[in-house]
Amino acid sequence: LVVIGALSLLTSRAFHGVDSPETQSSAEEKAHVARSALRHFALANKRLPCPDPDGDGYENVGADGQCASTTGETGFLPYHTLGLAEMAHNRMRYAVYRASGDNDLTRRVERTGDAEGAPDYLGLGDFIVALEDIPASVTDASHPRVAAVQADGASDCAAALYPAFALIVPNQDKDSDSHPEDGENSGSGPCIASPLQARAWNYDDVVVSESPDSLAGWIVLNMN
Repeated sequence: LVVIGALSLLTSRAFHGVDSPETQSSAEEKAHVARSALRHFALANKRLPCPDPDGDGYENVGADGQCASTTGETGFLPYHTLGLAEMAHNRMRYAVYRASGDNDLTRRVERTGDAEGAPDYLGLGDFIVALEDIPASVTDASHPRVAAVQADGASDCAAALYPAFALIVPNQDKDSDSHPEDGENSGSGPCIASPLQARAWNYDDVVVSESPDSLAGWIVLNMN
């Protein structure tokens, strides 16, 4: 009995901190539910929501319906705005592409030259134009960008792409830096770890990235 007890103690210590499949699969499911909600929000509103800067679950918009001047490109997921449950999404991080002028995906802007009152004035066609105008590769590293994955499974922020939006679901603080997010996701910079980054003793985030082409294609398939 003493031997069995000792082996049990060693086994429990060896597996301490290792995520169960349920934890990882639950995080992945939450991320994909949020991704679907963001797609449907874009389809209905012809824009993407502003980030939630304070964690109250709502996008930060002004009286004119545009993102408040203090809202940047990253924050919490505005789960209440998207109609999602708080417990499932209140820790999820959200990044959205917001370039200056007409290339801000959170704004409804006439981009196709339709006159006011025309059928597609401020419509989905304008939003798709904004998606198509996002550069194919990073030209301004100040915007949120999703890293490429290296052969060893690590993320490479030097080879990165702009997403239309990206989501980070943190699990445990694996890298022990007092942030729930791990690796690149817990830093102060705009680089987001690759969705393909390998799980490791110091990394267990789930990342979902929606490219501009992917979002535009989904909208075209579902707009009628």
